[in-house]
Amino acid sequence: MINFISTPIGNLNDISLRAIDVIRSSDYLYAEDTRNIKKILDFIDIQKKCRSFHEHNEDKVSNEIIKHTKNKKIVSVVSDAGTPAISDPGYKLIRMCVDQNIKYTLIPGSSSVVSALIMSGLPTDKFSFFGFIPRKLNEQEKFLQNLKNENKTSIFFESSKRTKKTLSNLEKYLDPSRRISVCKEMTKLHENTIRGDISNILSIINEENILLKGEIVIVIEGSKKEKIDIEIDSKIKKEFLTKLSATEAAKLISIISGQNKREIYKKLIEK
Repeated sequence: MINFISTPIGNLNDISLRAIDVIRSSDYLYAEDTRNIKKILDFIDIQKKCRSFHEHNEDKVSNEIIKHTKNKKIVSVVSDAGTPAISDPGYKLIRMCVDQNIKYTLIPGSSSVVSALIMSGLPTDKFSFFGFIPRKLNEQEKFLQNLKNENKTSIFFESSKRTKKTLSNLEKYLDPSRRISVCKEMTKLHENTIRGDISNILSIINEENILLKGEIVIVIEGSKKEKIDIEIDSKIKKEFLTKLSATEAAKLISIISGQNKREIYKKLIEK
């Protein structure tokens, strides 16, 4: 049996009784950063050795975990904060469990995604989570272009060091009137949610001298722009491609309709 255990995102008191029981009964314990888990183990007064499980050894350790499980051992993968496999190692191991019919379960707990969504005050009925925003400029530009027409509430992670630069870039690509919140140090003593519009959120942070510390979760209101559903039939395709390249035609149709440029491009080049 493999347990994926959610842990507190800040306040250690948020760890569940079930998580404590499962950790105590585990034969093997794995975590991305064993130093972080040592703090939790000390807090719940459990003496147990923890092994490293991170992106650089994920393939090797996943096979090791599967082997332990086949030997009838109880293995637990503990997140540094939040839920395993959400911007943390674990997905490859989950796929191996599914493919090899190995039983696994999730011990639920704190979620920075859901916490930030609730604290933002933005619509909760439908939302998209994008993980960490890309670091490379060209990848970030593509990400922000796609975000321009996203009509659901959008949530993503950012490091405190890059947050101001990211907020500045958002203003270049998105409707400046879209509401936004920046959540920091959630569940901790100095928890703070800064709310505003894309046009003024950076000014609020600077004017109030807000220190951006730790992992930041940014939540953005969905676009109010209505998407126009354009059916690209052979006649439309012919008209566009006689005057424009597929790339230029896809860009133009995307601007008019709000549809994804890549998807339009695929339709244009289909035989």
